[in-house]
Amino acid sequence: MKEAVLPLETIVFQTLLLLVAIALEARVFYQRLNVGRQTSIKYAISINLLATIISWLLFFLVQNWLPQELEEEVINFIFFDRISDNQTQQITLLTVSIGIAIFFVTFLIKLKGLDFLQASLQDMPITEEEEQEQETARRLYWQTLANRFNQATVYSNPNQVTAVLLANAYSYSGIMLILFMRFFLNKLWI
Repeated sequence: MKEAVLPLETIVFQTLLLLVAIALEARVFYQRLNVGRQTSIKYAISINLLATIISWLLFFLVQNWLPQELEEEVINFIFFDRISDNQTQQITLLTVSIGIAIFFVTFLIKLKGLDFLQASLQDMPITEEEEQEQETARRLYWQTLANRFNQATVYSNPNQVTAVLLANAYSYSGIMLILFMRFFLNKLWI
């Protein structure tokens, strides 16, 4: 029988990593995208929460397809920081491979998330005719929004792509530094 366990340490650590990623990425967005500080923080919060939610959902979907032995190892590694001695090399290789894939998947999620966020927050041009014809304006609003989403799906601003890639690289570098510090502190205490 499986026990229900709430991994509070993992939740707190995920929150710390999110705060670090948001701070680093907001700074890059502020400098590279020429938006205000509050806007850059809102962008960073939105796309990081989106990426985190999608990542955890994908993790729980994929771990169901793993063989039982590997599933237990991955769960023990992620939630409890435990690796069995006979699986250390396999888990290390798997972790590095998955880490590289996660970097690029997260980059794409954040890039498209920022595109959709900007498309939905863009001001709608309102003319005098639209003010007089409210019904036409509502239909036009939804059509314009749908067109913006279609454009965001296909097209990305090259400056924005560079900013998101750089922001993602900064946040992953900061996260890796924290993970290495955590690993070495755990080794010292054991």
